[in-house]
Amino acid sequence: MRRLTRGEEHRTSGLDLGAMEEHLAGRLDSGGQAALAGQVAWLIGQPGPPPTPIAGALARIMEHAGGDEGLIAWLDQYPGRPRLVVRILQLVGLLDRFGDQRTVVFALDGLRTDGRFPPLLADRLPPTTDEATLACLAGEIKLMLAGDERTLAHAGRVAHAAAEMLAAIGPGVSRVPGVTDLGELAEASRRDLAEALEDLKVSQAI
Repeated sequence: MRRLTRGEEHRTSGLDLGAMEEHLAGRLDSGGQAALAGQVAWLIGQPGPPPTPIAGALARIMEHAGGDEGLIAWLDQYPGRPRLVVRILQLVGLLDRFGDQRTVVFALDGLRTDGRFPPLLADRLPPTTDEATLACLAGEIKLMLAGDERTLAHAGRVAHAAAEMLAAIGPGVSRVPGVTDLGELAEASRRDLAEALEDLKVSQAI
């Protein structure tokens, strides 16, 4: 019988509710914490909402962690899928936040005209650069989060390329109200994603 991959195990089991209860009670060991974090990361990377019981369990875990920021900080402790998923989602947040800004769209169009797009993105963006271009890229990256580790690694590389692209745009818009911090945030995201991708390689080798 073929052994299930880690992603397939998450698809069939969803969330280990027993481990979750142990986690909430402060009794789950480090290995169990890492496994639970992997399950949570897989679930929050799915394109659709989980079944109601699982959604309720995720809400309890989030509340226990201290809300959205606490959950991100908890997941970020665990190399592999948890850390990479939250860092990809942070990059997606930057694409959504800045993608419809007129100055960013103009700068993005300039990158395309000059042929300075990262190769991984050249064929992924719509041919016309407009306010929906980066939102489309964000949506494509999010869809890749539901796959196995190979697909997840590719999503990480695409996200890293997107962070590089935003970092390249940053200096040219640094004095424009509303986008002054784009370059700084994008460069931090680029570094975080590079680290998480390296962590994923290490975790897969163990």
